[in-house]
Amino acid sequence: MSDSRRDTTSAIVDGILRFVATGGFVTASLILPNASQIFDKSLNGIFEELDERRRKREVRRIVNYMKQRGLIVYRSRDYEHGIQITRKGQQRLRQKVYDELSVPTPEKWDRKWRLVFFDIPLEASKNRNKLTAKLRQLGYQPLQKSIWIHPYPSRAQIEVVAEKLKFRTFITYVEIDKIDYESKLRSRFKSLLNKTSS
Repeated sequence: MSDSRRDTTSAIVDGILRFVATGGFVTASLILPNASQIFDKSLNGIFEELDERRRKREVRRIVNYMKQRGLIVYRSRDYEHGIQITRKGQQRLRQKVYDELSVPTPEKWDRKWRLVFFDIPLEASKNRNKLTAKLRQLGYQPLQKSIWIHPYPSRAQIEVVAEKLKFRTFITYVEIDKIDYESKLRSRFKSLLNKTSS
């Protein structure tokens, strides 16, 4: 399988997993009408280019691929009667959500600051670097050694990170509206804050 086809298959697998996890029912005839819910625009285009016979064949190939890799099981003798996500499929879905985490930019900044405090015990320290790398990816910046800061609401994202790294009891999320040296912080987050009105 070429890298391009492998990437496309992977993206379609993730789309189907997300769709089924929210109660969607997958059959070849339903894939195209629901494509806008399941796939991004580039993948929608791929399915729109296929005739019905080829679309059914492609859906069957990908669903069989998912079953062979233990991501799903059939509810009955074949996928036309529905599919169910396995624990392995759920783990893949959670990892995808984690990888794609981001902090949305609001239309207007509420002039509050979000602080994340953490105190990681020695036995869990191997995941500390994963935590700081993820905070940086989300746009947080270090304020002190174990205190990171961001201007936009991100409690939900931090909860996902804490759950993933099993740090829920070691992380505290706080929102404040006053902080010392705010002008310096505004300067540090200038490129981000310039995207909103304040």
